[in-house]
Amino acid sequence: MLKDFHFFLYLVLLVLAGGFFIFIFFNYIYIYILVLVLVVLVDVVLLLFFSFFYFNFN
Repeated sequence: MLKDFHFFLYLVLLVLAGGFFIFIFFNYIYIYILVLVLVVLVDVVLLLFFSFFYFNFN
């Protein structure tokens, strides 16, 4: 279940990144990198959050 959630999350992020890449890359490369870093941090927090509850209730 946790693996499926992360696969879905990364799939959505890949689609969004593909769409935004065309618009942002040439003018706002630094903003794009910042957003990418924030996305990775959010994913790490979600991973810790879900694994915490997964191990507590299972």
